[in-house]
Amino acid sequence: DCYELENVYIPQGLEYIYFSAFYGSDKVVLNVAKGTYAEEFANANGIKHTTREFIYRAIASGECGEDVTWEFYENGELRICGHGQMMNYTSYKQQPWANYRHLIKKIVIGADVTSIGNFAFAYSQNVESIEFEVGSKLERIGMLAFINLPKVNEVTLPDTVTYLGAYAFGDCYELESVYIPQ
Repeated sequence: DCYELENVYIPQGLEYIYFSAFYGSDKVVLNVAKGTYAEEFANANGIKHTTREFIYRAIASGECGEDVTWEFYENGELRICGHGQMMNYTSYKQQPWANYRHLIKKIVIGADVTSIGNFAFAYSQNVESIEFEVGSKLERIGMLAFINLPKVNEVTLPDTVTYLGAYAFGDCYELESVYIPQ
């Protein structure tokens, strides 16, 4: 019994808590991540708790331009960050994240990325959304950059975009709404 135990931070990866782990600790308040086993445990056992946002880990990363990098997160988000132009690829098979292509659900393009390369996200068939960070400086989207993303239904291009390559959004069968700047 830990009568004076009050605040307990539970790591988001914790997979099991024995049912009597906090028995007799009436003052305890668990700090748990949303949607985790620890939150379920606290709710099921009537233990006071606060929730925090779940933080996803990057499971792969690399370079995709001179000063542009990519990170793929365990929740299916692919983030492109850095400054300047992405590389152009001559095939979708050259994408540095090719091994994760089928797992990508969301693409986020950083505000300081100025160019999206040819074939950059081609055939990433489970992508549901494409997001451009606020203050985007994106000017150019290469050919076939987003071809065959059948689950994307809306795209809002940044006002800074001046060039849209051939078939950039070709074969995006569910695409219904595209904002194209002046």
